[in-house]
Amino acid sequence: MSFLASGSEAVTSDAARKVEMYDGDVIVRGPNGYCIDKRTLRRGRDGGFVLLASCESLSGLRGHGVEPLLMTISVLPDTPDAARPSAAEIAALMAPAEVIATHETRDVTLVHFASGGDGILEGGDARHWRGGMALNGHLIALALYARKGSPMAGKDGRALLTDLARTIRRASPARPVAPPAAGAVPNPKPEGSDSSGMSTDSG
Repeated sequence: MSFLASGSEAVTSDAARKVEMYDGDVIVRGPNGYCIDKRTLRRGRDGGFVLLASCESLSGLRGHGVEPLLMTISVLPDTPDAARPSAAEIAALMAPAEVIATHETRDVTLVHFASGGDGILEGGDARHWRGGMALNGHLIALALYARKGSPMAGKDGRALLTDLARTIRRASPARPVAPPAAGAVPNPKPEGSDSSGMSTDSG
């Protein structure tokens, strides 16, 4: 993680502003000031991995100064039932780590954990953020690790990771939902339900 140090010397070919995953189903683009570390990029049919850090630290070129940190993105192969995970599901994956807070938007589910971040980033804060989203049939896992005491280890990190999720969604194409298989019969509406599918039976 030495490239996070101030003044780190890195060639510009190590940084990229965006990268396509799964034939363009998912396009990863970092928020302003953050670039993709091409040295750690992994793309395969069984999954992909992207690491983002400040563009300055990766390229060695002065420009848009931002807080040094790490963000990671893991993209799983597409499945018909890919859905945005709930905060409880993300928390269960990290058990017994203590949950500080949860945050859910239309784009992403985020969970703030009290421990574990310092095991990923040397000199990092134990607090870190993890999240999940679904896009074009792919489940995407996000994480953010910041330096010890950094505001990014708190609420500022939530805002940045939310921005990352929105940036990925906006950069990626809107794939049409696959139509039902030929001859498929839709599920009948349960008796005693209204048009929204909610039960109207009070007894």
